[in-house]
Amino acid sequence: MKKWERDVLMGWIVVLLVLVAHYVITVSLGNTYFAESTLNRMLWFSSFPAFLIAFLAALFQKTNTLMLAVRRGVIWTAELVVGFSLVAWFFRAFETLFVTPGAYWVFGAVLLAPLVYLFEFRRQNRGTKAGAH
Repeated sequence: MKKWERDVLMGWIVVLLVLVAHYVITVSLGNTYFAESTLNRMLWFSSFPAFLIAFLAALFQKTNTLMLAVRRGVIWTAELVVGFSLVAWFFRAFETLFVTPGAYWVFGAVLLAPLVYLFEFRRQNRGTKAGAH
């Protein structure tokens, strides 16, 4: 399996986990569907687990270059947009999803998580290498 194919596969796993986290948050707030009145809040709360899931996926895949971090962030975010679009289309809330600022928080969290992991990983590596010399 090629590297970009692994990134796509991992992206769909990230999407599935983010959708599950979003569903758990939705149910915990008392909704079982894309209610327009609380959609922004649900999506905003979902951005935290989305960031954590994408960060752990970057850790699991050993994202160690800027090119990999950007590629994975873009692929995973594009897949997340498709996943959320399909769910929103199913619940007839497609337009509402993309008007809501919370959706962009979720997408931004997944986009930035591999980059945050990379910069944190590099900072920790520099400290280890400096101590060895």
